[in-house]
Amino acid sequence: MSGKVLARVVAPMDRPRGPDAQLEVTVPDSFIAEGATLEIDVPRNLACASCAGGGCDACQRAGAVSVRARKDPPESVEVTLPKKALAGNGASTPRAVVLRIPERGGIAPADTGLPRGNLLLTIRAGEPLSDGVLRLPGPSMPPPPVTPQLVRVEGEVSERARAVWLFVAAVLAALIAWWLRR
Repeated sequence: MSGKVLARVVAPMDRPRGPDAQLEVTVPDSFIAEGATLEIDVPRNLACASCAGGGCDACQRAGAVSVRARKDPPESVEVTLPKKALAGNGASTPRAVVLRIPERGGIAPADTGLPRGNLLLTIRAGEPLSDGVLRLPGPSMPPPPVTPQLVRVEGEVSERARAVWLFVAAVLAALIAWWLRR
């Protein structure tokens, strides 16, 4: 299989923000198989995700974007890998996954007041482990608890769902009656 680019990430129309930045790291296959939690140091300057470092309007033709000011402390991101998402499927090269981390990308121009862009983190299976990547024993924050309001007993129908079904049934009955009268 060839390494063709099948798609390109473009800025969605959701809301204005700073430029998106991209970072690629390599981790051993065992991290992926186990769904490891990683802490990844984010360099201050990263390649622009819009042009992959070639220079565009988003990065002001620099090819790179800053994710923090010079005097700001270093940043890191914590991610838990999806289990076996990168496992090879008989192909000669392992697959990669791209995680979009909102508001961890490039800084927007100061006069705009916009939030930071997205960080597009590409994680590839391979050796050696990239510098600045640390395996953690588990997530630093537990997943949010399941709240009783979100749990539904199987077979139970909510009042809203019942009202929607009654409305749909009434509309269908009216359409059938109209069609039979024609």
